[in-house]
Formats: sequence, structure tokens, C-alpha cells
Amino acid sequence: MKILRMMVGMLVCALLVSATVVPPAVAGGSTYSRFGVGDLVRYGGSRLDGMGGAGIALTGDGFLNLLNPAGIGKISHTRFSGGFEYSNFSSTDALGSGRFARGNFKGVAFGIPIDKEYEIAMLLESSPYSNVNYATQTQDDVVKQDFYGTGGLSLLSLGASVSPFNKLTLGAKLNYVYGRLRQVGNFTFLDASFTNSEIQRSDFYSGFNFTTGGIYEGLGDLLGSSVLQRLAVGFVFTIPTKLSVNRESVLTTSQSTDTTATNAGQVDLPLSYGAGLSYLIADRYYITADIYHQQWENAKFFGRTLPEIRNTTRFGVGFEALPQRDIEIFLKRIAFRGGFYYNQTSYIFNGTPINEMFVTGGVGIPIGPDARLDVNLHLGARGTTSNGLQRDTILRLTVSVSASEIWFMRVQDE
Repeated sequence: MKILRMMVGMLVCALLVSATVVPPAVAGGSTYSRFGVGDLVRYGGSRLDGMGGAGIALTGDGFLNLLNPAGIGKISHTRFSGGFEYSNFSSTDALGSGRFARGNFKGVAFGIPIDKEYEIAMLLESSPYSNVNYATQTQDDVVKQDFYGTGGLSLLSLGASVSPFNKLTLGAKLNYVYGRLRQVGNFTFLDASFTNSEIQRSDFYSGFNFTTGGIYEGLGDLLGSSVLQRLAVGFVFTIPTKLSVNRESVLTTSQSTDTTATNAGQVDLPLSYGAGLSYLIADRYYITADIYHQQWENAKFFGRTLPEIRNTTRFGVGFEALPQRDIEIFLKRIAFRGGFYYNQTSYIFNGTPINEMFVTGGVGIPIGPDARLDVNLHLGARGTTSNGLQRDTILRLTVSVSASEIWFMRVQDE
């Protein structure tokens, strides 16, 4: 109990500090995040992060599935998870290359079991939805132009699960989507007769949407097949919504600072849906596969669609060797994970789609009776240097802690 409270306190304090620190004057990262609401983040939890992010149909005790609210139904104790990610970008275009790095919290989640027989559980989650982090520079004989952006959108979610029928678990969660995107253009003139200037645009987004999901583990019984007894199928569906956006634009010169515009608008958060499979082999090995789609192509940003934005589709597969409990050999108590995913991102430029491919791997290391340290690595690339575009080679290292405690348990009378 004391260890869990200490970990919770440290992560909450760190999150509060990160939320109040002023963004740096210069960002780093891919210029692709300049468009739309930035780079979309799909995070299903520390376990799935090493399995190619594939786990819509995965459930189990001691695991908080952030992709599918139905996936929390089997937890038997109050569960906590929280993590941090380090990202390294190596970006190359026709003019040169650069390297950027940053660190971000992956979020915090709590799962609370209510009724084990009917798999009723509750989930409280805070996690990232998108990231904006770029810096780019152009220069000619007249002016040097620096553009950079920071910020991103986040989710605050309250969810629950229930099993109305044997081997079928349903779940739902209400999501509050919010965040600030800040984009800056700095213009330095080489001719002293011109006035240097800086334009800042700050957009604050807020709104609600709703996610539903389900996991069914009864195909073997339904079809009378022993081979399918360990197969589970899952689905997840998020309704479209409109986010309210408050925009402020500020022009700064050496002589003055002026708020040039303050206005409100709306941005579409589109329909998204996905499906997945998970299969358990010999009670030790999981294989998972997912497909997930978001309809960004017709999304409107302040009343208009963006030619740089398209629909996204993501395919992922994963593998996990489960740890062995109650055994003295340390290596056999470690979970080993691997995976791969291919993602058609939301970006398209000059008729060229921006796609990405990643391989993933990770380990789950026991650090207590029911606590684990998850370390996951993603390595991949996106984009191309042809057609005046940029290729990013990306490495992501995620470190997460998850643990269980006996909270809210009912005492049985003798």
C-alpha cells in the first residue's frame, strides 16, 4: 500500500509540474505535426505498448486495457498504471537532416473492481490524444522565417465494464478531450529598414465524445470447436463529435504587442472504430491482431476541410510470453513481448501519403508481489524524402509502472 501511494504521489506531482511549465521557445520534432491536431497518439497501456499496440480483444487480471473499456472487467484488485516516454527523431529532407528528442508522460489510469461475478469494474484514465512538436526554418535574400509549435490534446475518461452474458463483456467510457496547441512564426528581415515580427496563435480545444466496446470469448462453445476455446474477439467504437476551439492570435514587433484576433470555432473529431483478435496458446503465449480506422478525410477545421488530412488505418500484430508466477528463477518471471504495426497516418502532401512502419519489443519485470515495471521500445520510420517531403526515423522508449492494491473489498461475515 505504501509503495503504491508513493508511486501515485510521484506521478501526480510530475504531471502537475509538466502541465504548468511554460513550453520551450524552440520545439523539436517532425514538421508533420504542424497539420490538423498534430501526431495522433494511440496508447493502449504499458502491456500493449510492447505488442505492436494490438490488444482490442485482450483482457486479464492485473491489466488495464485503455483501448477497449470492456478489457478491464477481469481485474480483481484496484489497479494503477502510469508511464513516461522518451522519443528521438532523426529527420531528413532534400536540404539536410536534424535530430530532436523529447520526453512526455504517457498518462495515468486507475481500475477499480466492483463485482467480479458480473465483471463490473470502473476506470479513470488520463492519457495523450495528440502531440504537436516541431521546428523548421527557411531563409532567402530578404527574410529568415522560423516556425515552431508545441502542445497537444489529452483525454480524461471515466469508464465501466459489465458482463451481461457468459463470456461476453461490454464496456463504455465518457471522454473529455482538451488541450492547447501553440504555433509561432518568427520573421527576421535581413534589411534593417523592415521591422522584425512574431505571430503567435494559441488554440484551446475542449469537448466530449463516447467510446463503447466489447470482448467475446465464447466462439469455441458457440461453434463447438476446442481449437477456438482460447480465441477472443473484440470491437471498439467512438462516436464523432465537435470540439470547441478558442483561438487567440498575437502580433509582436520591436515596437508593440497586439492581440490581432480572438475568435471561437469548431473542429471535428471524427468517427473511429476497430476490431481485434487474441489467442492464448498453451496457457503461456498470446498472439494478438488489430485493425483500427479513423475518418479524418471529411473532418472540418474552422468550417473547412484540410487537403493535408486523410483517413487513417492502422494494422498491428503482437506476441507475449506470459511470466511464470511462484517460481524462483527470475528470468522466468519476466513477460517478453514483441510486435509490428503499419499505420496510414492522417497526413498526405502533394499527392504523397505519409505512412509509417514500426517494430516493437518489451519486457514486464516483477518489482513486487503484484507490481511490474514495463519497458518497451519502438523503432520505425515514416514519410519519404521524395517530392519535397521529409523522412523521420523514430525511436521511442517507454517506462511504465503498474501495481495492484486491495481497496474497496467487501469483508465477508463469518
